[in-house]
Amino acid sequence: MKDLVGQKSGAGNIAAQPIHDTSRPSVKFEDLPLDVLYTIVSKLPPKEFARTSVLSGKWRCVSSVCPRLTFDDVEECKCSRGGLHQHTMAFIHETNAILQKHRGKVVETLEVRVYFADSLVRHLNNWVDFAVASQTKNLNLNLKPEWLWRNINNDRYVLPLEQFDNGSISRLQHMQLCFVSLKPPSQFKGFPNLRKLHISLLHVSRKDLEHMLSHCRSLVWLHIERCHLYDYLILDSPLSNLLYLRIEYCILTRLKFHAMNLATFQYEGDFIPIDLSHSLKLHSANIQFTKVDFQHVVLSLLSGLPNVQNLTFHIWWPHLEKQWLWETSLKLSCLRNLQLLLILPAHVENVLYLVSFLRATPFIENLEFHFSSYTLWLADGGPRRQDIGQCNKYNYLKNICVTGFKGARGQVELILHVVENAPALEAISVNTKQLASKEFWPYGKNGPPFEQAKRIATTALGVALPKGVKLCVI
Repeated sequence: MKDLVGQKSGAGNIAAQPIHDTSRPSVKFEDLPLDVLYTIVSKLPPKEFARTSVLSGKWRCVSSVCPRLTFDDVEECKCSRGGLHQHTMAFIHETNAILQKHRGKVVETLEVRVYFADSLVRHLNNWVDFAVASQTKNLNLNLKPEWLWRNINNDRYVLPLEQFDNGSISRLQHMQLCFVSLKPPSQFKGFPNLRKLHISLLHVSRKDLEHMLSHCRSLVWLHIERCHLYDYLILDSPLSNLLYLRIEYCILTRLKFHAMNLATFQYEGDFIPIDLSHSLKLHSANIQFTKVDFQHVVLSLLSGLPNVQNLTFHIWWPHLEKQWLWETSLKLSCLRNLQLLLILPAHVENVLYLVSFLRATPFIENLEFHFSSYTLWLADGGPRRQDIGQCNKYNYLKNICVTGFKGARGQVELILHVVENAPALEAISVNTKQLASKEFWPYGKNGPPFEQAKRIATTALGVALPKGVKLCVI
């Protein structure tokens, strides 16, 4: 009987409790895992970062051993009402105060983004010394010139490589240097374990840059931006781990890398000979040139990127001439997907001469033409496809995409040439409005004749296309 009463009493106690507890559990920031707290703290501006120590004992612990320190004065300066000098001095004071709290601690990442001035040199040297002492693996010195248009002549911060010992050099894995001068000592042997490097506005000699990069044997990712060597850049030493390479707006005369496993290559700037012939696994290349002779560039690509599988080729103001490559034995035999983006202020009547490139792509499967030029609209000049003689077949071509179609004879003749020599073609799309870049329309209120261009494409392809090939014209 007592047992029965006890069971009823227990049941009654259970029933007295609310079935659904609507109150939310009290979760405080300090209850979060340490790695989450580290991430939150590392995103804070210097002032807020310094204030975290008053929140709780655990926050003080986090702020003292945070593996990532980020100091971004450029972003804060945008919101500041004071002068640049006054703001920079306050930034220096706050940064030094925070670094002092982390003396003797391990800091894996140190990032500094600030407008450069001569008054910063001593402090930057101290911050680099802090990175060395803190066993930093990721170092980002993203310095900004006060006046961008003067950056070529401005004195840059000289990275004190003499402060790095063998241990600190070996620990570095990621590094970004912007607006820095590099003058390595004679015994300097590069960064053997560096995996990711981004250099921008770097002042360095060709010899020193080649020497440094050739000893970065662990490099996986490399971005070189606005580094003007006025000379060639040739790395004959194998960089077998390099997978990603980007060269952007550098003044060079020639580029050569021995990177056998390179998968992605990007280049923007003036035309230079590019040699990646050792890159046997080059999956994709995105190349942008300005004001070039088209056939000359194509011949350079055939010898420099023979193994590329996917190519995006963006050319501003190409000079197209009737200089066929019929006799060359060079082919892009690995190429499967090709995008040609062309900005054509002149020579619109010579669009058909793009065929000289297509002849070197025997195994292409997907082809895209992206045009931009208001002078192309309904242009009636130029050669016809019958004038170029017998051509090889594009036996593997399945899909064609054309944007920026303006009803020009050269565009029509080019498309018909490809269609008539592509027995495996499955689909083709033609877009009259989508452009390779923004385009100026100088003819007043009357807009471009989109409908007329659509009719031209529909009529020409309606006759030429075999049955079963899908056609979309918009």
